Amino acid sequence: MTGMAAPTVHEGGALEGRSAFRSFNRPALVVVLGAVGLCSVAFASLMYGAVTLSFGQAWSGLTSESDVFARNVVWQIRFPRVVDAMLVGACLAAAGALLQGVTRNPLADPTILGVTAAAGLASATVIVIDPRVPQWGIAAACAGGGLVGAGILYIIAWRGAVSPVRLALAGVALSAFFGAAIVGLLASSRTFLQTSLGFLAGGMYGSEWRDFRAMLPYALPGLLGAFLLAGRLNVLALGDDVAAGLGVLTDRTRLVVLAVVGILTAAAVSVAGLVSFVGLVCPHLARYSVGNDNRLLIPVAALYGAILVSSADLAARLVISPSEVPMGIITAGIGAPFLLYLVRFRE
Repeated sequence: MTGMAAPTVHEGGALEGRSAFRSFNRPALVVVLGAVGLCSVAFASLMYGAVTLSFGQAWSGLTSESDVFARNVVWQIRFPRVVDAMLVGACLAAAGALLQGVTRNPLADPTILGVTAAAGLASATVIVIDPRVPQWGIAAACAGGGLVGAGILYIIAWRGAVSPVRLALAGVALSAFFGAAIVGLLASSRTFLQTSLGFLAGGMYGSEWRDFRAMLPYALPGLLGAFLLAGRLNVLALGDDVAAGLGVLTDRTRLVVLAVVGILTAAAVSVAGLVSFVGLVCPHLARYSVGNDNRLLIPVAALYGAILVSSADLAARLVISPSEVPMGIITAGIGAPFLLYLVRFRE
C-alpha cells in the first residue's frame, strides 16, 4: 500500500510543479517576447524612412562613425524619434492601466476621461502665446495642465466620496469641453495651419533629443509612481468597503492615481500631441497576457504601449513615403474598432 501511494504523491507533486513552472514563467515569456518585438520595431525604424538604409548601414550608423551619413541619419533623426515614441507609448499605456484600475471601468483611457485634452489645452495655450517657447516650457505647461485636469475631474466626481461611475462620466464631459477649447484656440491663432493637424491628430514628426530630455523628468517619476501604486489598485479592485477595511484610504489613493495619470499623460502630450486609444488598447492586451494583477499588468501594458506607438510611428512614415501621415491616425484606426468591440461584446 505504501509502495503504491508514494508514486501517486510524487506524480501529483510533479504535476503541481510543472503547473507552477508554467504559471511563473508566462509573465517572463511575455516580457522577453515583447522586448524582442520592441527591439525589432526599433531597428526597423532606424532603417526605414524617407531614405532607406540597409541593415549594415543602420548597424554601422548606430555603432560606429565610419559612415558619416548613416551616423547622422541614425543618431540625429531616427534614434531620438524612436526612443521618444517608446517613452510616449509607455506613459500613455501605464496611464490607461491606472485609470481602468481606479475607475473599475474597462473603457477608461486618458483621452476618453479628458486628461489628454487638459494637457493639450495647456500646451496649445503656451504655443499660441509664444510660438518660440522651448520644449521644456511646453512639457512644464503640459504637466500643469494634466494635473489641473486631473484635479478638476476629481472635484467634479466628489460627492462625499469619489464614485467610479461619476469619475467616468465627468471625464467624458471634460474631454469634450477641453477638446473644443483646443480647436477654438488654435483656430483663432496665426499658427493654426502649421500646428493644428500634427497636434490634434498626434505624431512624432520632428522629435529630437531635446524632446526626450524635456519629457524624461516627468515620465520617469510618473512610471515609477504607477508601479508603486499597483498594489493599492489590487486592493481597490476588491471594493471600497473591503479596501477601507484593509487600511487603504480609497479617496486619497484615487487622488494620487489621478495625479500620476496627469503627469504621465502630460509627458506624452508634450512630445506627441493628442495621441488616442493607446491607453485603452494596451492595458487590455496586458490583462489578456498576464492577468489582472496590476503589479504585472502595468509594466506589461507600458511595454505594449512602447511597441504600439513605435510601430504606429514607423507605419506613419512608410504609408505615403517620403511624406508621412499623423501617427494618431494609425492608433485611432486600431483603437476605435477595439473600443467598439469592447462595447459590443464585453461586459
